[in-house]
Order: sequence, then C-alpha cells, then structure tokens
Amino acid sequence: MKGRVLTYSPQDSAGVITADDSARYPFAESEWKDPDAPAPYRGAYVDFVIQGNAATEIYLAVDAPPAATSGKRKEKIVAGIFALALGPLGIHKFYLGYTKAGIIHLLVFFIGMLPLFLGTLAISIIALIEGIIYLTKSDEEFEQTYVIGKKQWF
Repeated sequence: MKGRVLTYSPQDSAGVITADDSARYPFAESEWKDPDAPAPYRGAYVDFVIQGNAATEIYLAVDAPPAATSGKRKEKIVAGIFALALGPLGIHKFYLGYTKAGIIHLLVFFIGMLPLFLGTLAISIIALIEGIIYLTKSDEEFEQTYVIGKKQWF
C-alpha cells in the first residue's frame, strides 16, 4: 500500500499515514525500515504493509507524486534573498504564506522606529538570521520545514 505521512511526533515516536485509498493507519517509528532515509516526516510519500489496523514495514516510496500539502513550490533562494534584502519589512514571510508573521514584521519595523529604532534593529537581526538559515538548508529540508511543516519563525 502507498500513502503519505499525515502526522508524526518525534516525542511519541509515532504517527499516522493516510493511504492512497483514504484510510488512516497509525505507525510506530520502529516500523520505519529505510536506513538511508531521514526520520519520518509529515508529507513523506511511503510504501507500507497493513497489519491489523496499523502500518508496518514503512519505506520511502521512490515514485512519489507531487505533495498535495505543499501547493505551489516555494524557492528557498527567493525566500532567503527576500529575508536578507527586505527582511525587516517581512516580505519573506508573505512569500512563504505567513501573513500574520509578515504583519508582525511590518508593525515591529514601523513602530520600532519610535523608541530609538530598537524594534527595527531587533526585527532586522531576526530577518538576517532567517535569511541565513533559509539559504543554508538543503532544498528538501527547507521544503519540509517551512512549506510543508509551516514553521513561521526560526
């Protein structure tokens, strides 16, 4: 059977796979059998065996279709350049689809100008750090963390 990892909790070492037939199967991390693959992650397309009501013998599927959860592919280079060049304005947050975080960036930037530019300086440093983080992650890691995983802050 094939499907996608719907949820995974490293703390519990367990998750849920939604199969191509729309059924859901819980799994334990110990069933992740591919030694060359990263640990289970949300959105991973997998091949597995159904045993009772659980997924077992889980491997990353080689013939993965495009992830339905990621929507339009976001480029880490574009997000990184936005963060480095226009970071204090939150443009990288808007690009990644994090409207609330983008608005927070804008507000801190403009309101931070009043008391000695401290807020503006702080949000500029945050944006610089985020830009460096975006650019140093692998494409897969960036996609998993910021597009599929929707991590809004570094």
